[in-house]
Amino acid sequence: MIVLRNLLTDPQQQALLQQSRLGVEVEEHRIDQAGQLSRAPHPPILGSRQFHPYFQSDFAETQAELITDPHSSMTKLSQQLATLQMVFTQAMQPDELIWPLSLPPAVSTADLDFIAAHFERPAYQSYRDYLLAKYGIPHEITTGSHVSFSLPAALLAGQSIATRNQIYFHIVQNFMLTRWLLTYLFGATPQAAANYFATPPAALKQPVRSIRNSQYGFTNDASERVSYSSLSAHLAGIDNGVSNGDFYSAHEFYGPVRLKNQEHLAAFKTQGIDYLEFRTFDLDPFSASAISLTTLRFFKVFLSYLAVRPLPADLPHALAAAQQKNHQVALERPDSQCAFATEMHDWLHQLQIFSQSWPTTYQQAVATIAQRVDRPALTPSAKLVAQPAVATFALQQARRYHQEHQTQPLPEAAGLNHDQRQLLIAAYQRGLRINHQAEQIQLCGQQQVISLQQIDLNGLSAAARLTQLFPELQQKSS
Repeated sequence: MIVLRNLLTDPQQQALLQQSRLGVEVEEHRIDQAGQLSRAPHPPILGSRQFHPYFQSDFAETQAELITDPHSSMTKLSQQLATLQMVFTQAMQPDELIWPLSLPPAVSTADLDFIAAHFERPAYQSYRDYLLAKYGIPHEITTGSHVSFSLPAALLAGQSIATRNQIYFHIVQNFMLTRWLLTYLFGATPQAAANYFATPPAALKQPVRSIRNSQYGFTNDASERVSYSSLSAHLAGIDNGVSNGDFYSAHEFYGPVRLKNQEHLAAFKTQGIDYLEFRTFDLDPFSASAISLTTLRFFKVFLSYLAVRPLPADLPHALAAAQQKNHQVALERPDSQCAFATEMHDWLHQLQIFSQSWPTTYQQAVATIAQRVDRPALTPSAKLVAQPAVATFALQQARRYHQEHQTQPLPEAAGLNHDQRQLLIAAYQRGLRINHQAEQIQLCGQQQVISLQQIDLNGLSAAARLTQLFPELQQKSS
């Protein structure tokens, strides 16, 4: 554990943690003006989902995925996510909105039949059929925000694969020990539509903090839990699940955090963990982007602290206790004091001490989120249940954000002229990679990288001009 001790005590290594990168994948549903899931297809202007780096869809055709690039600056990450939300909104049908909650609106039998019958990603059809039979539609159309985290190359330079894995999995284990805290602070699924459950569990007869993060939410069956006691045990658990038929593939493992970016499980030990994907965030209906800049700044400090926080001596027992604690917190009334408020105070106090070496905006984010411990009314779930009707409020928020996304300027387009803004929108629509270098925005094709600020339209539309500059776009759209 030499590296972890160094991280805990060496200010230079702790400073490097501030260069860690986060990315976001937001899942969200398109709805109609009545608050029902849309029947319109995935926006055709966004091109093929076979290759698109920014706009995808999941189990249902209405279930969009907006995927950012990884960023070390949370301001730039938040700006790109807001830009993607605007580009996607403007690509939808004029009467469509985005549902701002993780749990779907009420769906009729006709809706369920439509979802089952309409799926436009042939490569995933077999897997989708399997999920439909095993979990049912309501479970699979639950949405959320996934946040990726990668350590800076400078911190890992010269380290072995084993050491890199040790650092990453140390973060994973500490995350599993403290996931309950995030469930309290960010839970935003207090209740479900009447037909979300075939038989509603008795524990959900009253509002709770987070259905999605409870044992009744987006998780595998109770018999399919995978251990986090060690990297070897974790990989073996997923592999065994695939081998014995519990999992269709490793992708079916719905754990709160997943190791990325190797195609085969065995490669994590030989080639290493590239980054982590955290899957616990309910959509935030009080943020137009579904996850706020304050939350992103808090979470970056939080994950960095997990890298330096020691693990308990009896880790298996602590992991089991933390799992139970998360269940309990998830099912508490949203407007009540948490049963573990004292422990949460102590934990966040240590986080605030850790954040003192960070920029002021990050310190402020930690302090702002920490206020929710003593004031549960500030938590998203409590704010939701304070509304006269959650579904009505959600539809109001959907309309409000739709108006903002249609009228406000693109956050990433500051300083660009009209033609350059149109080119940026078209580049996102067509699936060109966007790279920000200082004051320049680079459009990245297969063969060349061109600065957006150096392109003029030459009398063409933005889409036609990009196809002229990047001929591969014609092949992708054909």
